[in-house]
Amino acid sequence: MLRAESKQNTRAGLKLRKILASGVLVDDETVCEAVRSRLSCELPARGIILDGFPRTRKQAECLDQILCSMGMPGPVVLHLEVSRERLLSRMTSRRYCAVCGSIYNLRSRPSSLGTRCENDGGVLLQREDDTEAVILRRLNEFDLSCAPLVEYYGTADYHRIDGDREAGLVSAELLAILGPADAIAAA
Repeated sequence: MLRAESKQNTRAGLKLRKILASGVLVDDETVCEAVRSRLSCELPARGIILDGFPRTRKQAECLDQILCSMGMPGPVVLHLEVSRERLLSRMTSRRYCAVCGSIYNLRSRPSSLGTRCENDGGVLLQREDDTEAVILRRLNEFDLSCAPLVEYYGTADYHRIDGDREAGLVSAELLAILGPADAIAAA
């Protein structure tokens, strides 16, 4: 949501572009307003998956208020724990097509055309915020904000998952938590 907004030629878009490029996490008020706006007009009946939100206790409280105002139950919280080494490897290897936006990964899903997109031949680029220095800064900020968030959701429908394992094992665990009906809706 934030990336889409950052591409707009608006004051908010420009502000978000600068924040995202620097690697600093976007402030709670901006993130909460973006989520509130999006959910109020696009929430499917079967539910949603929010990746990377909430990241702070204040954002979690905001999400609870949003869901309550919409008559929705509290969230199922899936906490994927991944080592710094693996995160750095995954994120610094990520590339996107300059033309269509398709995502590739030099290690786990490389393009069969090398530095070109398989869909349209566009050049594959690295995002400004996928450099090691920016990623490490974001991870440090995340660590500082994560502990209160884990505490907040400790009594909720909270599940800690080892994300360092093979993708199929992680996926199977996620689907087991969500259950068959929820898993179909999430797919």
